[in-house]
Amino acid sequence: MALFLIARLALAGAPGPVDDSSLLPRDATATKASDASKRTDTGEEERRERVPIPIPADLLPASPSRHSAARAPTVSTPMPPDPSARLLEGSEASEYWTLYIELDSGHRITQRFLLSNAGPGDHNAVAVGHLIEPGRKPYRYENGRRRSRWTLSEDRLFFDIAASHLDLHRPTGELRITKDDIEIRLFFAFPATGLAASMPRDRLPDDYHVDVLAVAAATHGTLLAPWMEEPLPTTGRTWLAHTWTRKREAALLDRRVEIYANDHGTSFYGIHLRRRGRFERGWALGRSEAPPIIESRINVPASWIELDVTGSTGSSGPYPLPTGFELPGAVPWPRRITLGQEWLRFDPLAVIPQPFRWFIRRSTQPREVWANARIDGTLSPAPGTPSLPDSGEAESEIERDSNSKRETEVETAERSVTGVASITFFNPTDRR
Repeated sequence: MALFLIARLALAGAPGPVDDSSLLPRDATATKASDASKRTDTGEEERRERVPIPIPADLLPASPSRHSAARAPTVSTPMPPDPSARLLEGSEASEYWTLYIELDSGHRITQRFLLSNAGPGDHNAVAVGHLIEPGRKPYRYENGRRRSRWTLSEDRLFFDIAASHLDLHRPTGELRITKDDIEIRLFFAFPATGLAASMPRDRLPDDYHVDVLAVAAATHGTLLAPWMEEPLPTTGRTWLAHTWTRKREAALLDRRVEIYANDHGTSFYGIHLRRRGRFERGWALGRSEAPPIIESRINVPASWIELDVTGSTGSSGPYPLPTGFELPGAVPWPRRITLGQEWLRFDPLAVIPQPFRWFIRRSTQPREVWANARIDGTLSPAPGTPSLPDSGEAESEIERDSNSKRETEVETAERSVTGVASITFFNPTDRR
């Protein structure tokens, strides 16, 4: 993933629907005057004016009731992962921040900010995103700069890559795209107490790191696409992960699968990493707030058994999609992940100009695919959660039997959650 954008040194991208024939590079537009007052990574701080915009109250988790507060188990809160840039050394080093945003307006956004040392110079930056509206082709937008021409704040939490901006200052993060053809201004809840974790070292290849920084974080803001007459106010949810390595990513993995879901009060992020014949690991992080489950957290290793690619969803050829995964034994939920219809498939190298593309393809021939997904399994109440008698009255034997039966049914209740899957192939399956 890191190598596919190394030569994008003056990248602004060809706007419009994704079409390899139309993705000819053109010079990026200069950073707008309104963006000239950003934080810089020199000693001087030309701070941009940033008026705090609170997350609407109806998007924040509801305050716990008297009973749910009494029931909730005491959980120590670990320090959240550090979202700042690592600025790694070494010719193969890279890091990137991946955002998936699902909006109540029906739009979806995939976004990546990449820093790479591959090619001439260190810490060259590229931002690439897609806006998906139902009934339209995915709309791609992009920016790229050499290190001397993009801005990183002194604390390494604010990125200003031409018209693409990412702010990772807590408690509110921001994605802002201010191109001539498209504007995206979205704010997402980013408190230190949010659902986040570092992927355990025993789940990862050597010198490969993944921090999950946000899972279904409350989001609000506006979109203005070329086909819109005015900005569209919208709300939704944001997932954010930070990956970094000093090694060539395609040498460590041949495929990376990520699952994003938020439905019926359940938020979920899952990841499966594979290097065929050498390395295969899975991991999941999630939370359910839907009654009667009280803050049931998932943060455990999991074995992912890949279902074959010959079904209706699976495709043949050099980049075959599995029909899904089974996760037996490790946790009650999820038990099964099923992949559905694709809605985005593209060659990340299509935006790279020649002759750089030719050099990059010698070591990696990536594809990125996004598809619908369904997560199924069994959820149960948090351990030690007692049942409460009605109105404080003593229960009869019949009532106790009835409640016991109802609690047993609750403990074994099946839960199906809709989501999406991102599948990144670093090379075709027939290439080793």
